[in-house]
Amino acid sequence: MRGKTSKFFLLLAAALLLGAFFLVPLPLGMVESWNVSPALYDSKGTLFHVRLSVDGEWSLPVPLSEMGKWLPAVAVGVEDRRFYSHRGVDPLALLRALWQNATARRAVSGASTITSQVVRLSISEREFRGRRRGIALKAREFCQALKLERVMGKDKILETYLNRAPFGGNIRGVQAASLIYFGKPASKLSPGESCLLIGMLKGPSLYRPDRHPEAARQRRDFVIRLLEKKGVFAGGEARLALMEDLPSLWIHPPLRAFHFAEMVLDAEPSPLARIETTLNLEFQTKLEAILDRAAATLPDAVTVAAGVVDNRTGGLAAWVGNARFGKASRSAWVDCGLAPRSPGSALKPFAYLAAFDRGILTPGSLLADSPLAFSGRAPRNFDLTYRGAVSARVALSDSLNAPAVRVLRMTGPENVLQLMRGFGLELNEPASHFGDSLILGGCEVTVFQALSAYSALAGGGIHHRVALLKKDRKKNEGDGVRLTSAAAAWMVTDILDDKGRLSAFTRETLGSDWHVAFKTGTSYGLRDAWTAAWTPDVTVVVWVGDPRGDSWPGLVGAQVAAPIALSALRTLSPRSRWYDRPEGLVLREVCALSGRPPTAACLSTRLDWAIEGVTQDIPCDIHVIRRGKSVLSLPTELVAQNSLSAEGSKVRRRPDIVISSPIAEATYYLAPLAKEQKIPLRVEGAVGKVWWYLNGHYIGNSPPDETFFYSFSDGRHKVSVSDNEGRTTATHLTVVSPGARERNEFLSLE
Repeated sequence: MRGKTSKFFLLLAAALLLGAFFLVPLPLGMVESWNVSPALYDSKGTLFHVRLSVDGEWSLPVPLSEMGKWLPAVAVGVEDRRFYSHRGVDPLALLRALWQNATARRAVSGASTITSQVVRLSISEREFRGRRRGIALKAREFCQALKLERVMGKDKILETYLNRAPFGGNIRGVQAASLIYFGKPASKLSPGESCLLIGMLKGPSLYRPDRHPEAARQRRDFVIRLLEKKGVFAGGEARLALMEDLPSLWIHPPLRAFHFAEMVLDAEPSPLARIETTLNLEFQTKLEAILDRAAATLPDAVTVAAGVVDNRTGGLAAWVGNARFGKASRSAWVDCGLAPRSPGSALKPFAYLAAFDRGILTPGSLLADSPLAFSGRAPRNFDLTYRGAVSARVALSDSLNAPAVRVLRMTGPENVLQLMRGFGLELNEPASHFGDSLILGGCEVTVFQALSAYSALAGGGIHHRVALLKKDRKKNEGDGVRLTSAAAAWMVTDILDDKGRLSAFTRETLGSDWHVAFKTGTSYGLRDAWTAAWTPDVTVVVWVGDPRGDSWPGLVGAQVAAPIALSALRTLSPRSRWYDRPEGLVLREVCALSGRPPTAACLSTRLDWAIEGVTQDIPCDIHVIRRGKSVLSLPTELVAQNSLSAEGSKVRRRPDIVISSPIAEATYYLAPLAKEQKIPLRVEGAVGKVWWYLNGHYIGNSPPDETFFYSFSDGRHKVSVSDNEGRTTATHLTVVSPGARERNEFLSLE
């Protein structure tokens, strides 16, 4: 009778267990996903920034393959040595636990497997938090463990367990524990370090090495000896593991590039566990160091913001929103790189870009730097003077205001504005709202927007959205939207590749063989200083100012922002190639003064860049034949002797004589074997005899309508001239002998 009763109860238990197996649900989603810490990785896979999860935990799940050799082996050896042979429940461990508990008449042993631990950590702790762990709950977990083994592989179960296991405080998972206790990823843990972490699973708070070092050591040593007995460790490995020191400090997870991380996380409202970004940690480190040194020389209220775009990928490679971040400074937390500020003259290149692309101008086109055409509302240059007749090259390189406004007007403000918008500048008002101030700083842009625009210019007129995530980087050169011709973009870049605007010390520091294009900007009232600089590989934009908008006398783009930007670019792109001449760009003969195709009246000609089939062919109209002689007939805006500023005060009269030879900023190559080669010097508009000076030293004189010839040595020279009325002007040229290194391949180009 007893035998029948026993069989009945065994069958009943089996039936109940089978019924429970089918009735107990397995919420697989709770196993596979949980709240994790947003973790940002740079373009090379290095973790640089971690935030707490929404549960307030450090949780950084990684694949089993990134947990190293020892952690998985130690976990299986200590927690569930028959893990790979059972199907979620270990019958032998279950019988052993039943016998030990029955003999002791209390719970002294458990039969949990790694699989059932996964169920407890992912399901039970969330659904039955605070409930006493009785037999019913354990039976439920065993049923769910059996089900889990049917839908999830062993390695995935082990990976989930090691990613969800607690390691004291708010640390969850082996990757977070490894970073916090040892300052390195789980893949780099030694056998002793692996044993310490796995040993903590018996009591995460009890065995914390930073709080209970002796208990942690004893538990680690027990695990090491246990695994030595089981053959997991060889004798030598066990001895070395026992000799390892325990960590004593709690290491904060990495929190680099804070403002860059803020941008990424703002763009990803539901961040993934692993966020692969475009940041180049090497670039970031170098940029931070450069900006930190620069900020140390500035008043405490003034800070620096800068960004770097890798032109090859279109990704944001470095970002410092505030060089004062983390320091005891007001507004140190503000990301100034995202704050709209006046760009000053920093946007002038886009007006010239539009004019070149439409064929209206070339670099040699004559422009007027005078206030006459503006009816008393004349924009003045930074030095409060006007220069008279200048080429587009000089006007852009010297950042002259009146010529820039003329370029804006002749191109069409709406056309220029649309181009700016296409390049990523968020100027949402109509052109009439900005007026002529559109390219003089009468608008607001951010460092990020300027990076978008200038990286497109650096990319030959093709615009890409600046990428923050690795998956959004451009795949090839054909990506993006072409907004201007490559020829027009090359012209602007070629003009701004002019280190002559820098001090001799800065030029010497940068080196003569390294090319860089850059544009500075200074806002009205000395509140913002800007510089954008680029090579084919990298674009840098730097802003310097007070986050509150206060002025400071030193906030001049060329003086404070340019050295920072050029130092950064020289550091990040020291061996960048330079641009090849794009298709469609041709050289044509033009009048040396007007920059237009010459007529019979033009006294001298030169070569100038033009876009084939686009650039206008309107002939020169400032040289005319009268009584058999060529006469200079300047336009009205270049004839006046005096002009008034906007305030009505006299503006210093600038020279209106023009050096037509040598060509401004030209490079002259001397022919091989020729002796005493001389370069012609000629001036137009002079009255009486003219006196010539080379690098400040007198070299001779000539009649106003004759050419003066002089032999030049190698190098960069300044040629200046004055006439009988005391008017003076100057230009620069470079002379190269055969074999000397110089990038220009033509005889004389502006």
